[in-house]
Amino acid sequence: MVWLVFSLSEGSVDIFLWGSGLAIIVQPIFYTFIAAMLLLFQRTLITRNGRSWSIVMFATQVLVGFVGYFAGFKLAFFVLILAVLTFSDVHRRYWISGACVLAIVVLLGSFWQGIKFEYRQFLNGGEEAQVVRVSIPERVRFISEALQFVEWNTLISGLDEVFNRVGYVTIFGHCVGNVPQNVPHSKGRLWKEAVAHVFMPRLLFPGKMEFNDSDRTNEFSGTRVADASQGTSIGIGYCGESYIDFGIPVMFIPILTFGVLIGIAYGLMVRMAPHPVFGAALGCSLIMRCNIDLASSNAKMLGALVSSLLIYAIILRLAGKPIWRWLCPPAAKSERPRI
Repeated sequence: MVWLVFSLSEGSVDIFLWGSGLAIIVQPIFYTFIAAMLLLFQRTLITRNGRSWSIVMFATQVLVGFVGYFAGFKLAFFVLILAVLTFSDVHRRYWISGACVLAIVVLLGSFWQGIKFEYRQFLNGGEEAQVVRVSIPERVRFISEALQFVEWNTLISGLDEVFNRVGYVTIFGHCVGNVPQNVPHSKGRLWKEAVAHVFMPRLLFPGKMEFNDSDRTNEFSGTRVADASQGTSIGIGYCGESYIDFGIPVMFIPILTFGVLIGIAYGLMVRMAPHPVFGAALGCSLIMRCNIDLASSNAKMLGALVSSLLIYAIILRLAGKPIWRWLCPPAAKSERPRI
């Protein structure tokens, strides 16, 4: 129920609240659909019950992700891998299952990267903006035809792009070549901006400047990338931003600090919850909302961490026990693992 309500309406809510101060409160709540997915996958794996719901949820999440502007289909696979690895110490076959799911993710990611440019041009009708101008049936038809006529070379080139996206070192490399040779280190400015961005919520500061990653990239990389005026945002990533601020080796201090904060936040979720499994599920929602990949900006990651932690802590404090009782009715408590 949580997944059905929050996942399928999350995109519409994001559009409706875009630029609104309410987004900082509502978005973490809607992101709990990730916790719902994880708990249902875990329940299905451990008891073999709820399998039909798990299949419907997984298939719907993948389909909705594929027909969107971004590659949202990966999320369902990542959550499934987390659920599988939950029981990897019980039976080694779960390691094999996790590896198979990961291989499928890589294959689909290669396919997506191979068709991404043409597909987005089809979605936005040639506009330089992250908008969708075609209906869902038309999008499904485009994906189906692309699958029918996909070539091996397309997958190979797409796989190369997947590795480039995962590594995300090109823009970082440009910054290393440009800072401090041509542009001096910013001496903590980028991290100060990130902290200020977090503690100036738009609800209280409605005139707060919109943040666009491309502005920093164009300032420090020595190259020009598309920006908000062209409907996109291309960031340096928090590692590159730390280098620009402090250079080597001081750059590793804020990176380590942020990692420690993520760990503390996750541990707090587990300890506050009426059951560790419930807390771990919310902790996964928190981490995935932080979008901790190398392309993410420190301002967006830090903002997502603080807002999600506050909202989830309030939920657990005020309604954690009733929610857990609702999740575990008497019938469910009698279930026995079948691993």
